[in-house]
Amino acid sequence: MAKKKGDANSLLREFMTFVKKQFEIQEKLLEKTVEDIRDLRQGQLAHDKRFDELESAVHGISRAVDKDAVKVIDHERRTTRLEFKSTR
Repeated sequence: MAKKKGDANSLLREFMTFVKKQFEIQEKLLEKTVEDIRDLRQGQLAHDKRFDELESAVHGISRAVDKDAVKVIDHERRTTRLEFKSTR
């Protein structure tokens, strides 16, 4: 018996081929997405390292500025006391 163009077996084979191709396409897209996520993680780690370096530098600068500010305030107090004593 000759197979007709629309019989169930050929339709099932066509459907299975279609489904297989769709899974292959989705698998490629998923692999690309995984690669993109890896790249993003690497970039984030690089940014985190740079941020840590900047944070330590800024922390050191802020401590130096704080020390200078304390010295200026202390000097101002001392000057005020000396001026007060000299006017008496």
